[in-house]
Amino acid sequence: MGVDLKIDKVVKRYGDNEVVKGLSVDINPGEFFTLLGPSGCGKTTLLRMIIGFNTIDKGSISVNDHVVNKIPIHKRNMGMVFQNYAIFPHMSVKDNVAYGLKNQKVSKEEINRRVDEILEVVKITSLKDRLPEQLSGGQQQRVALARAIVTHPEVLLMDEPLSNLDAKLRVEMRLAIKNIQKEVDITTVYVTHDQEEALAVSDRIAVMNEGVIQQIGQPKVIYSRPVNTFVSNFIGTTNFFTGHRQGNRIDVEGYQFEMNNLVADSDEDVIVSVRPHEFRISDDPTGIKGVVKTSTFLGLNTHYYISLDDGREVEVIDDKESIEIIPDDTTVYLKFKENRINLFNITTERSIIEGVDECE
Repeated sequence: MGVDLKIDKVVKRYGDNEVVKGLSVDINPGEFFTLLGPSGCGKTTLLRMIIGFNTIDKGSISVNDHVVNKIPIHKRNMGMVFQNYAIFPHMSVKDNVAYGLKNQKVSKEEINRRVDEILEVVKITSLKDRLPEQLSGGQQQRVALARAIVTHPEVLLMDEPLSNLDAKLRVEMRLAIKNIQKEVDITTVYVTHDQEEALAVSDRIAVMNEGVIQQIGQPKVIYSRPVNTFVSNFIGTTNFFTGHRQGNRIDVEGYQFEMNNLVADSDEDVIVSVRPHEFRISDDPTGIKGVVKTSTFLGLNTHYYISLDDGREVEVIDDKESIEIIPDDTTVYLKFKENRINLFNITTERSIIEGVDECE
């Protein structure tokens, strides 16, 4: 059973630069929790604070309510998988995986049992006598994962573990990692800058920027109801429009529509976030005028690239079952799926959709 991991108001400074700014989050037992954000946002620094590579300047980190701030790395009972795998090139797969157990003075019989068991879990039993140079990138990643969890750590930490793999192998390995994590039932903190990867593997995601958590929530919530424009822009693809709200009525470039899921009645300028699948293509001139520049048919849907009067080009995903493709250079009008789009106050850049909250 996984453990509870609590991060409470932690701060990390390098000189005058505060890279983690009073950050707090509770990670549930057995949860696959992802820290997602652009390079330099503080996510790897936080991961290194959890395991003890980086000191904590303020705040605390606790495992099952036991503060670990001052506990040495080798006594924290945590496993880590690095971006570059860090497996020993001169050792066989079996010896690489057994390394941590030998350091713990585990008996030879127990080492053999646990190594065989974990090699079976990560599906590399047939490779146990090979050297790392004889393995593919995905196989090396499985070795690194096996070595990290064979010692039965309370917490598993993973720092961009798939970034060195090609696109096809990344997709395969993220599914494998998710399945293995659930099978061993270990509390896991995973760091990535890849939004698709985070959406695919996570139970919950914390989106970070400049040392601050912007939003925490389940992948679907983060994607469909971002708390601010940063999250909306960082997760997936979106198109921003400026407009004005008067009560429930919104005006965007003369296109007017109503929304019934907004916070208290207000008269304010807004930013409207519309993802490609949240457009409706219409011949009704009350919509936003555009011209089809090109299209791509992908079986389940058609992707249109439409040039607007202001010179912008937007991608529109049409999921209608019609087999007719709109020809290039056709004038169309775009409307929004009002129940799916997101609105933000233009000054604060925060969501004005009812019920959207930073922490779920």
